[in-house]
Amino acid sequence: MYAIRLELIPPRPVPGPATEAGAGPVRLALMQLPLDGAQVCHARVLYGSDGLAAVCFLTAPSLLDAERALRAGTDALVGPGGPLAGWATVRCEADPWIALGMLPARARS
Repeated sequence: MYAIRLELIPPRPVPGPATEAGAGPVRLALMQLPLDGAQVCHARVLYGSDGLAAVCFLTAPSLLDAERALRAGTDALVGPGGPLAGWATVRCEADPWIALGMLPARARS
């Protein structure tokens, strides 16, 4: 399983406080993305007026395959007709701290 960080920004600020979208529509959309050769098994989403940040946990043959599949799926989310049409993807890549198993070390620093 691979952890991929995803950050999206809206075309204009969205009113409201930051919330964790546990079972919200964005999380549901991420979980249901048709990904070629990969699958989102879990997603943690933080949604605020300046956009959203997520960590998606995917099964895939490799880390690069997970990144590529999620980026392609995210393009469908933000593209015309997608639930987040007009939004922009600013990050869709492996989190090096999680990928290298060093998240506890980062928390101590």
